[in-house]
Amino acid sequence: MADGGHEPPPASQFPDLISGGAGWLIDHLPMGVIIQSTDGQLLGANPAALHLLGLTPEILAGLSSLDHRWEILDEAGDALPQEGHPAMRAIATGEVYQAVVSLRTLASERRWMKVTAIPQFAHQEAPQQGAGMRPTLVYSVFDDVTASHTLSLDFQRSEARYRALVLATSQYVWTNDPQGYMTSEQPDWASLTGQRFEQYRGYGWAEALHPDDRGRTVERWQAAVAARGRFEDEHRVMTASGEYRTYSVRAIPLLGAGGELLEWVGLHTDVTPLREAEAALRAVNADLSNFNALLLDSAGEGIFGLDHAGRAIFANPAAAALLGYTVEELEGQPMHTLIHARRADGSLYPEVDCPVSQMLRGGEHHARRVEGEVFWRKDGSAMPVEYVVTPLKPTDAGTGEDQGSQGVVLIFQDVTAAQSARAALESAIQELERSNRELEQFAYVSSHDLQEPLRTVGSYAELLGRRYRGKLDPRADQYLDFMQEAVTRMRQLINDLLSFSRIGKNEVVLRPVALAEVVRNVRDSLETVLRENGAELLWQDLPVVQGNAVQLGQLMSNLVANSLKFRSPGIPPRVEVQSRSEGDFAHLTVSDNGIGIAPEFQERVFGLFQRLHRREEYEGTGLGLAICRKIAQTHGGEIWLESGAGTDAERGTTVHLRLPLAGTQATSQPSRPPASEPPSPELPPAAPRSPS
Repeated sequence: MADGGHEPPPASQFPDLISGGAGWLIDHLPMGVIIQSTDGQLLGANPAALHLLGLTPEILAGLSSLDHRWEILDEAGDALPQEGHPAMRAIATGEVYQAVVSLRTLASERRWMKVTAIPQFAHQEAPQQGAGMRPTLVYSVFDDVTASHTLSLDFQRSEARYRALVLATSQYVWTNDPQGYMTSEQPDWASLTGQRFEQYRGYGWAEALHPDDRGRTVERWQAAVAARGRFEDEHRVMTASGEYRTYSVRAIPLLGAGGELLEWVGLHTDVTPLREAEAALRAVNADLSNFNALLLDSAGEGIFGLDHAGRAIFANPAAAALLGYTVEELEGQPMHTLIHARRADGSLYPEVDCPVSQMLRGGEHHARRVEGEVFWRKDGSAMPVEYVVTPLKPTDAGTGEDQGSQGVVLIFQDVTAAQSARAALESAIQELERSNRELEQFAYVSSHDLQEPLRTVGSYAELLGRRYRGKLDPRADQYLDFMQEAVTRMRQLINDLLSFSRIGKNEVVLRPVALAEVVRNVRDSLETVLRENGAELLWQDLPVVQGNAVQLGQLMSNLVANSLKFRSPGIPPRVEVQSRSEGDFAHLTVSDNGIGIAPEFQERVFGLFQRLHRREEYEGTGLGLAICRKIAQTHGGEIWLESGAGTDAERGTTVHLRLPLAGTQATSQPSRPPASEPPSPELPPAAPRSPS
């Protein structure tokens, strides 16, 4: 029918092709009719055709049905080749051809047309088969079926989506007659169970159910049929694969316009994975409950669960044992009143001040740790405790101060032993500090008081030497030399011991100290030794640290002197001082090319009176590095070394020193030795090293 409600134009477009009443009838048909030649040329069209195709008589003249602008598609939406057009098929076969095609008109409007192509021959009678006659004209009668065809396509797509959804969700659809019998073939049920029609017809479908579920399901189904109400169930079905799976079943009665029952429509949904997951979850929950119970029972700390009113919901055995109660005696009791109503001094502990009660009332959402309180045992004794109280999920009801907690979990421990140990430790620390002070005082006094008799011995040894040297036998002269050397060593030892005892005796005032200036002073004091040994002391970009200039000078002097003392034979000593920043600290390294220190002795050398060589080989008292460590520690820093011992390539020692930087770090230029010596070369940054 013509679309849009417009009447077709009355003018006929069939000049000399149809005569008599047939022409008048075609002109007034509501369906479109066109006539075309065997080569596709359009010869005429009735008014309905002109309207449906959006043509005018002028456009029709000379137009071909094979014009590419028509763009004809088949029902699947694929383009039809020219030989596939309905008119061309009728011409080719000489037979009437019908099809539904999608046609885009010359006005670019797409319509679905139901076309009947009727071939016409020179004679009115149809040709006999094998006569070899070809049509001379083709009548194409068509009607606009866009609305109905679109509806049909939508229905097909909806059905396909429904079918895909059913398949994707493991659902099976079936129908029963009004009396609840399967009376027609059910492809889904057959696919699910593998039953044939003669097996599942009537109530035969029940044979596919698990024997334990069969009777109950049939009974419920018959009750639903009798009541004409909704049916719901869950049962196990033997599937075509031979295994039982669990299905949720729903069926509803389909009623007609008059309320009569037409049929039942049912749906089986596979819920096996869901039920298996639920079973697994129950097993996990059971295991978790057992684990929680075991954890509570085996925990050494006391654990309470309190409800919103502060009553014990549960208590573990450790809590009961620590407080002297049984678990049954604790459960259901208001715990503040029972164990927390008094402070350590016996005074009342108001519940409003109790951290646990505050958390229950105030709805805090974070755990709180409490120290310095006591719980009271059943026998009336106080137990010092530390505890952590953690709130549970807040309630949804209430606002403001009424918004409390559903409860708390409280974990506590008896800290009696810990307090005793802490007190003992503090006492030991105080005793150690007192002992250290006494030892320092003893070392200082001893070192100071030994100076006087040593000076006396030294003076008399010197007098004896001047008066009697060469007048006695050679052995007497040797004895006098031994005495004077011993006095010198003793004096040096006492001075070093006195220096060691003075470090840290009084509080050291720390000020910004430029290390470049400290090293320059060390070089000046050791200038003669450096020149006599052909030694080099090099440094570069040393920072400003927070320290005591005198003590830092002693520290650097000891390190440089050690490098010069323990030099490798035949090799001019070389000492390099470098620095890099590490956060708030300066990391200094003092490296030499000396004889090195074996790994097993690299920590030992920082002890008091530790010597690795005989006095005949290297002089010294064994206190130099001990003094260095004490100075570093007094400054809040640290000192360590790493070294090689063996071949020349492995020798040399690097002392690492970390000192706190001053508030502002000064940037200094490379220091230079006196003009009589060659300039100090630029040094590359030191590679990072780790303490041995």
